[in-house]
Amino acid sequence: MKKILFFLLISANVFTFAQQTDQEDIKKAIKKESIEGRMDFSKMVEEKYSSAPFIRFGDTLYNKKDFAILLWGAKVKNLGIESLDETSKLWEEIYKKTLTEPERKALKTGFETKFE
Repeated sequence: MKKILFFLLISANVFTFAQQTDQEDIKKAIKKESIEGRMDFSKMVEEKYSSAPFIRFGDTLYNKKDFAILLWGAKVKNLGIESLDETSKLWEEIYKKTLTEPERKALKTGFETKFE
């Protein structure tokens, strides 16, 4: 019985460590791709909506910068970051600035939206 309990404890620790390692790998990839990479949605938004001053998403109008943040938040959630607070901190770390209130709302909307 002690051996089984010991094995279960070791397995749980290994699983937790693997999850933490995966999260760190995901964060590294997000940091790498957010500026000038595949997660730099500002370029895509500018190209697709070049003539539009605002973009409607649901019942809200977003400027291009905030809409890019919305898309970034959705992608981060899709990649497996489960905490909005963690996502906000990650964005601030990458861009080296504090989110404004409209940016924070856009990030939250993207993070909470289910895209298919």
